[in-house]
Amino acid sequence: MKVGIHALVFVTDWSESSIASSTEQAAAAGYDLLEVVVFDPSEARPEETRAALERNGLSGIGGIALNPGADISSADPEIARAGETLIRDAMSAMRDMGIDALGGVTHSAMHRYPTAVDPDALRRVVDTYARLADHARTTGVRLGIEAVNRYESNLINTIDQAASIVRQIGSDALFAHADTYHMNIEELSVVDALTRNMDVIGHVHIGESNRGYLGAGSVNFAEVFATLQRQDYSGAVVFEAFSPAILDQNLSNVLACWRDHWSDSEDLARHAHDFMQAQVKSASQSMRT
Repeated sequence: MKVGIHALVFVTDWSESSIASSTEQAAAAGYDLLEVVVFDPSEARPEETRAALERNGLSGIGGIALNPGADISSADPEIARAGETLIRDAMSAMRDMGIDALGGVTHSAMHRYPTAVDPDALRRVVDTYARLADHARTTGVRLGIEAVNRYESNLINTIDQAASIVRQIGSDALFAHADTYHMNIEELSVVDALTRNMDVIGHVHIGESNRGYLGAGSVNFAEVFATLQRQDYSGAVVFEAFSPAILDQNLSNVLACWRDHWSDSEDLARHAHDFMQAQVKSASQSMRT
């Protein structure tokens, strides 16, 4: 497994200074990979990002979240088209960065929906993903579908739901994106959900139940890493944590980060790296005994 970290642990935007800072800090903490967050593809700075990743010996993966004005699940054709365009442009930016995968909340806007999902929304989303799979093959950037909790989407809340879309379209240009923070809320069994869908899982976020230090919440990381090892998962495991001590107010509001569970990015990053490496080592040793 490649052990990575999300850029929002270090920065709150994707300016030139944030690109330099996040890549340098990720490398200094010992990570193999940095998850590059895309807010606006027109401001993704692919050339600078690619150079910074290479300079610091890091590989990358992309992350994105749709918003109420750009949402492929929307019944409003203009909003749905804006969502598809946002994803396409983000995939093209990833290609120019030398990154071959884009995960995240690509199925709907990441916010609290006030009602149950529109019965036709899933059909619209599947149709859109079929087109996006073609674009993924053209760009060489695989596209992920992240299952997030009920407070961040009313459409895809479990790995089964994300995996179902991937299987329905039948393209290896798409993958399911798992996240332990969300799974800890929504799944009946994290182990079972990972096991039965490992054939289509292409990215895993490692996040604690309180978005803070790993091991300081309720997620059973020993069983998560043991399951990944047992299923021969060879993709990235990326530490993700958010705090209003780092994020700007808009992002904190979107992510419902009301408390500072941490404030020292460097210390948090090093702790998470060591914690995940220990989990990988322990899972590997268990497999050999």
